[in-house]
Amino acid sequence: MKKLLPVVLIIISVNTYAQKIRLGFTTGVSIANYKAKMGDESESGKAKAGFTAGLLLDLPIGKHLSFQPAINFVQKGMKDEETVYNTTEKVKLTTNYIELPLNLLYNSRGRIGNFFIGAGPSMAVAISGKYKYSDGVNSTNENIKFGTGDDDMMKPVDLGANIVTGFALNNGLMFSVNFNAGLNDLAAQSSDDVSLRSNYVGIKLGYLLNTKRK
Repeated sequence: MKKLLPVVLIIISVNTYAQKIRLGFTTGVSIANYKAKMGDESESGKAKAGFTAGLLLDLPIGKHLSFQPAINFVQKGMKDEETVYNTTEKVKLTTNYIELPLNLLYNSRGRIGNFFIGAGPSMAVAISGKYKYSDGVNSTNENIKFGTGDDDMMKPVDLGANIVTGFALNNGLMFSVNFNAGLNDLAAQSSDDVSLRSNYVGIKLGYLLNTKRK
């Protein structure tokens, strides 16, 4: 009996902890851009709206802390338009990623809901992309080639730093905003004179399952 008691206590503890793990899903809008650097000059395009959706796990690691890994589909990109000598050039870049953010959150645990704020690293892997160009006469519409070869356009892996904040009601409804800044150079051919980095803001609605208060 004395040997069995510690095992029972461990099982109860693990079961109690597992009941607090919550699965959630989100959907919303991504507002993205790319920043290019050539020599001493850097330039950003205009922000482009896209779609994002995903699944997350909320794992409590204390009264106010939780670890929240997720898997998201995120559309990134940019657009730009410039008129020179009565010729208007338009550029649009759309890239689609599967993103894995790993956020550590502080949670307020309020009476009507939970304010949360946190940060963590992220890794995104490109699955497709498209580049469009038009000057009113000529146009280009081609798929992005991801890789590091001479014929490739962008590297396929985008490493980032993520900041997130939001509010989750006790009934499971959740609203969040996150900012993700790309850390690595996405230009296919590495160079000291040329670099390309991503950034986006995600505005999401979501729902957390298993939110019954104990």
